[in-house]
Amino acid sequence: MKNTLILTADLMRQCDDYTIHTLGIPSQVLMERAATGVINYMKTHAKDFPITDGGIFVLCGNGNNGGDGFAVARLLYEEGYRGISVCYGGKLDKNGNPDKKKMSVECARQYEFLYSLPVEILSPAQALPYPDRSDVIIDALFGIGLDRPVEGDLAVIIRAVNASGKPVLAVDIPSGIHGDSGKILGCAVKATATVTMQALKTGLLLYPGADHAGKLHIVDIGVDITPARDHKFYLADRALLLSSLPPRNRRSHKGTYGQIGLICGSEGMSGAAILSARGASRAGAGLVRVITPECNRIILQVAIPEAIATCYPSSAPAGREVISALNACDGLVIGCGLGITTQSATLLGIALDACPIRPSFPVVLDADALNLLSRHPHLWQSRLLTEGASQVIITPHPVEMARLTGWPISKILQDPFACALGFAQKRGITVVLKDAHTVIASPEGEAYLCPFGNAGMAKGGSGDVLAGIIGALAVQRREDLNKDLSIAKITAAGIALHALAGDLAADELGESGMTPSDLILKLPLVTKDLSDTKTYISQEHL
Repeated sequence: MKNTLILTADLMRQCDDYTIHTLGIPSQVLMERAATGVINYMKTHAKDFPITDGGIFVLCGNGNNGGDGFAVARLLYEEGYRGISVCYGGKLDKNGNPDKKKMSVECARQYEFLYSLPVEILSPAQALPYPDRSDVIIDALFGIGLDRPVEGDLAVIIRAVNASGKPVLAVDIPSGIHGDSGKILGCAVKATATVTMQALKTGLLLYPGADHAGKLHIVDIGVDITPARDHKFYLADRALLLSSLPPRNRRSHKGTYGQIGLICGSEGMSGAAILSARGASRAGAGLVRVITPECNRIILQVAIPEAIATCYPSSAPAGREVISALNACDGLVIGCGLGITTQSATLLGIALDACPIRPSFPVVLDADALNLLSRHPHLWQSRLLTEGASQVIITPHPVEMARLTGWPISKILQDPFACALGFAQKRGITVVLKDAHTVIASPEGEAYLCPFGNAGMAKGGSGDVLAGIIGALAVQRREDLNKDLSIAKITAAGIALHALAGDLAADELGESGMTPSDLILKLPLVTKDLSDTKTYISQEHL
C-alpha cells in the first residue's frame, strides 16, 4: 500500500515539467483534466455548493492556476450552466481587456477559448459586487507559486469573497496561501474545499493554510511524480495506519505483542501513568509494566488492573529495581508525570544508561523527560542517546521544542517540517513535533504529517495517552523496526490512531466535553475491523 505523498511547490513544478517536456503530455491536456476534476467535485458535493439563481463567480489570475479557472468557466458553460462571471486579476491592455502578453501560455490559450463565449470577464473593481450576488465562488487567482503579499484591488476582492459567506471552491490552493509554509501572504481566500492536483502540498496542511483550505480533495490529472521519487514526506492517514498496525495472529500469547515499560508518575501525578498505561493497553501491547513510586501502587492497581506495577521507594529511586524491570521489557516510555525534581533527573539518567542498545527496543521520551533534558543537558551524553539514538522517539509540543533547541516558538510554528527534521538529524532520533497537525521526522529525512485530531484533545493527559500508544505499537512491531518498518512510520501510525480516536470522541461528545479518557475508549473503534482472528463454526446442522 502506497503512502500518500506531500510535495513542495518546487517539486510539483518539477513533476509538471517532466510530464510535459519529457513524457510529452501537453499542458493543455493537464489543464483540461484539472478543470474537469474541479467541476466533478462541485457537482458531487452539491450540498456544499448549491447553485440556484445567483450563478458562479470565478476568480482567475494570469498564471496556470488562472488558466485552470478559465477552463472551469468554459466547461461549466458548455455543460449548460449560466450566470457565470469571471474576475481577471492580471494586467489589462490599453483597451481595458486582459493582456494576453502578461499571461502564461496556457492561461492565454484558455482565455481565448472562453473569450468567444457570452461569459462576463471583469476587472477586480468591476467585480466587487459579484461575490455577494453569486451562489458559488471558484478561486483560481493564485496557485502554489505565490511568494509575495497580496495587495491592492486583489486584496480587496479576496476580502469581499471572504465577507460574502458564499461557498468557495479553491483550485489547487486557496489564493494568498504560501504553497510550502502555509503562511498567509497579506490576505487569503477562506475556502470551503480545495481541489488540489495530483498530490497534497505542504501549505495545505500546515497552519494557518490548513485553516483556509477547508475539505481537501486530490485529483489525479496524470502528472508523473518521478522527479519526487527521493522525496519522503507522507500523510499519516488511515492507509498508513492500516499498513503499519501489528498483525494479530491466532496462535499467539501476550509475549508475542511485547511488554512496554512505562517509567511514569510521581507523587500526586499518578493520573499521567494511568492514562499512558491505558493507552498502551488499548493500543494492543501484550503486557504493560508501570515503573512508578510506591505511593502510586494501590491507585494504579485499582485504576488499571491489567498493568504490572513495579514500584520503587518514593524517597529515592532504586537503580537496581529500575534496571531489573527494564530487562524484562521490550521497549520503554518515560516521562509522563515524572516531575522535574533532582530525584526525577537521577531516575532518568539511570534509565537512559540502562536501556538495552538494540533497534528492537524502542524508547519514547515524553513530557518531563524532555523538560529534564532541557534542564540537564549532560543527559544527552547518556549511553542511550549516544549509542542508541536511532531507537529513540521524542514527543515535544512547540514550547518543549523551544526549550530543547533554544529556537523561538515563532520559528518552530512557521516551519515545523524544517525544525523537526533539523533536530532529528542533529540528534539522530525520531522527532514528533505536536501541533494541531503533528509532524513526525526521522534522521534519514523521512517525514509524516497527521491531518486528524481536534481542539477537544487540547487537554491535560492527551499527550500521556499518545506516548503509551506509540510505545505499544512500537513494541508490537519491534522485530520489524529499522528493517521492513521505520520507527518514524510506526510512530506516525500511533499519531494517526490517537487523532482518529480523538475525532470519534469529539463526534460523540463534542470538543468541549470530551476527555483523554474518552479518547482511550474510542481506540478500539478505530482498530476493531482491522484484525479479526476469531474462529467461526456453522451451527446450522445442530
